[in-house]
Amino acid sequence: MPDLWDTNPDHVFGTPGEEPDPAPSGRDEHPNKVVLTDHTGRLGLPTYVLIMLVVVLAVTVLLTVALLVAPT
Repeated sequence: MPDLWDTNPDHVFGTPGEEPDPAPSGRDEHPNKVVLTDHTGRLGLPTYVLIMLVVVLAVTVLLTVALLVAPT
């Protein structure tokens, strides 16, 4: 990506064959990436906990709406 703030007229764009700088760690992965599966492809315990919390939240919201809308 060109530096649009560069005022030097000689630094306009790179050549088409120019390779971008590699990642600092030598890997293309993001260092803060959250991995939901292990090396065998199975879901880990934190994934099941997250799914459970989302289901509990959805059920709580649905029950709250049902109780508010239901006739007394």
